[in-house]
Amino acid sequence: MRFRITIARTRVKKQLRPVPPSDIQRIKKAVAALADEPVPPGAIPLAKDIYRLRVGDYRVIYKVLYDEKVILIGKIVRRSEKTYKDFKELFE
Repeated sequence: MRFRITIARTRVKKQLRPVPPSDIQRIKKAVAALADEPVPPGAIPLAKDIYRLRVGDYRVIYKVLYDEKVILIGKIVRRSEKTYKDFKELFE
């Protein structure tokens, strides 16, 4: 059964503005693949049902809502010291 992908916060689109088009295509492809496999190989659990997916230098932080068949994208950012700070608040 396919999952529906939803953006949890409007700032996710803003986070993609400075990203080069070639990286955006890779990120979109990786996010779209989550609809068929919500926890692909390489996805790292950060908390209960919250995962991190690495796409090159970027990290996609997302939450899987298994009962609703929904994936909430909370953050897409270049890896830095602040990448994982307060990640749980993204989904509150």
